[in-house]
Amino acid sequence: MNKTILSTTLALGLGVTLAGHSADASAMTEQPVNKAELADLAMNHQDKLNAAPIQEGTYDYEFDYNGYHFDFESNGSSWTWKYHTIGYAPVATSAVAAPAVKAPVTQAAPVTQAAPVQQAPVKQAPVAQTTTYKAPVSYQAPAQTYTAPKAATTQTSSSGVYVNAHLQAIAQRESGGNIHAINPTSGAAGKYQFLQGTWDTVAPAEWKGKSPASAPESVQDAAAVKLYNEYGAQHWVTA
Repeated sequence: MNKTILSTTLALGLGVTLAGHSADASAMTEQPVNKAELADLAMNHQDKLNAAPIQEGTYDYEFDYNGYHFDFESNGSSWTWKYHTIGYAPVATSAVAAPAVKAPVTQAAPVTQAAPVQQAPVKQAPVAQTTTYKAPVSYQAPAQTYTAPKAATTQTSSSGVYVNAHLQAIAQRESGGNIHAINPTSGAAGKYQFLQGTWDTVAPAEWKGKSPASAPESVQDAAAVKLYNEYGAQHWVTA
């Protein structure tokens, strides 16, 4: 069964848009942001985002990157962050409060009297507890960060297309090499069990909108090689 985070929106160009900055320059600190770095923090280093804001002062950074929508905000004392797959309703994160300062303990002065001197009990001011929240995320497939794989040893498939050994192993695990295979539960189809949205992204124009299982093996092989070379093996659960 195929897993994917790719959509038609992503197929249109992996474009990014930065939005959400306040118009009041005096109240909002605006600095250029590294979208790739922030996206990586949100998807892979959530403990860092929960431990501290991404910068001092107030900020509001909102943008789309690699098929996800990201939002980072702070009012100077608490901050929030969230992300979700483009096209899904975002799930708000809980605000992370700045660490509370422990109030000093007030010691009562000793009382001199005929009776035995007793010291008044020391009352300690309640200490505010800060909880680190792992923000909930809306998405279909587990979020992953990947880089394009290095060139692998290639082999020629029966279709005449050069397919590396890893892809050939994926095809065997996904469908047993059957180019007409269809999963009745997920709708994934073809030798590599493409979902329709993923197929339409990498298939030739004349095969977009058609079932992957109806395409010749050479077309399926070429589409799989293109997907693998551009996005890695993360689209296949069996990889």
